[in-house]
Amino acid sequence: MPSGFSGIDIAARALRTFEAALNVTGHNIANVNTRGYSRQRLEIGQTPPDLKWTLSGLTSFGTGTFVNGVLRIRDIFLDGRYLEVSSEGSRSQTMRNALQVVEQILGEPGANAVSGALDAMFDSWNNLAANPADDGARFDLRMKAATLVSRIRDVHERLVTQDAMLRSQVTDTIGQINTLGQRIQELNEEIRRQTAAGADPNDLLDQRQVAIEDLSKLVNLRTQPMQDGTLQVFIHNHTLVGQAEFFPLPSNYDAATSTVTDGVRVTTISGGRLAGLFGSLNAVASYRAQLDSFVNETRTQINTLHQTGINLNGTTGIDFFQGTNGAADLDLSGEVKADPRNIAAGASGAPGDGSVALAIARLREQPLGALGGRSLGQYYADLVSRVGQESLTFQQKLEVQSSLLQHIEQQRQSVAGVNLDEELSNMVKYQRAFQSAAKVLSVLDQTTEELIKAFGR
Repeated sequence: MPSGFSGIDIAARALRTFEAALNVTGHNIANVNTRGYSRQRLEIGQTPPDLKWTLSGLTSFGTGTFVNGVLRIRDIFLDGRYLEVSSEGSRSQTMRNALQVVEQILGEPGANAVSGALDAMFDSWNNLAANPADDGARFDLRMKAATLVSRIRDVHERLVTQDAMLRSQVTDTIGQINTLGQRIQELNEEIRRQTAAGADPNDLLDQRQVAIEDLSKLVNLRTQPMQDGTLQVFIHNHTLVGQAEFFPLPSNYDAATSTVTDGVRVTTISGGRLAGLFGSLNAVASYRAQLDSFVNETRTQINTLHQTGINLNGTTGIDFFQGTNGAADLDLSGEVKADPRNIAAGASGAPGDGSVALAIARLREQPLGALGGRSLGQYYADLVSRVGQESLTFQQKLEVQSSLLQHIEQQRQSVAGVNLDEELSNMVKYQRAFQSAAKVLSVLDQTTEELIKAFGR
């Protein structure tokens, strides 16, 4: 049968085991509000039994417990789903934010919007058609046209600024991606070292998971766990974090194709903030092109008609607008700026002839082939409507993705999150077990002391 010293060993091992269990419980409680923390559980195992000969034969005696490791509680499936939805949600949020800025730039409907200035200018052309000899009507028309030019130029310049800001954010985001990639590689090295030493690097694994989740908000990714505890990270066909190396994401990009390249390999960006920025750049470029088409057609149509008219100075062939590069250089012609009397109202020069002004006024509703059969007003209204609809689409996507992400996070927390009630219950359980083991050790110590005294007489 086992000796008293075996019992002391069993009690001592139990004390060490339940002390470790209390430490793990305390660690869980301390990190209840730590971002990304995964609750841990002490795995307790039985030590191998002792086989001893007794009067009844060979008998197995238990030898107590040992710490088999500290288990990190995670659900890999939920983590993977979280990364996917987080990446898509970040893309939608980036697109939504950029489109909302464009909506603010357009300012429709509003007192200072382009559409209002366009209507006011056409109203002035109508007024001039009714009063072709009136200098006041010409002054009013020049003022209204100058206002339209100013508002168009303002929209153009703010869209150019938005484009520059988005490009700056692309550069910053690629830098953040590479910073996180470097951090993941550093954590990989420490995790590999601790794993090889037989340790449980649970806190490091949590830190790496947080970095992975932050990375998923920036770009689409997939991961591959390795046997040595490291994690490889891929962005499409680009290896960001290998088994032993970090490979920066190239900074050369083509927003139109949503790709980055190192000159050899082309990597497609399909998720996260970076994809949203590329999509936003494409949207802004498209809106600028549509604005330029509107401006070019407005200038061409009005100039074509105006050149046929005779102004109050008896001159014909004068442009009303000038410029050749869409909204970027739209302006009133030098002649119109210099003298409103250079504005032509009629084709004959007769005092009551307002035919040219009337023809220009009718452009407001006239279908134009270059604009797909839409009038100038309709074409610009379609641009405004398109921006609003696309912004709403991404807002709706974001709401769905945010709701789904919240649901997934709740599921993850139910698995990996710290439940204080459960931890406090465990603490009481382990405390009582520790006290009981201490009591056993005390009793065995007393018994051993009495035996020594008895045999020592």
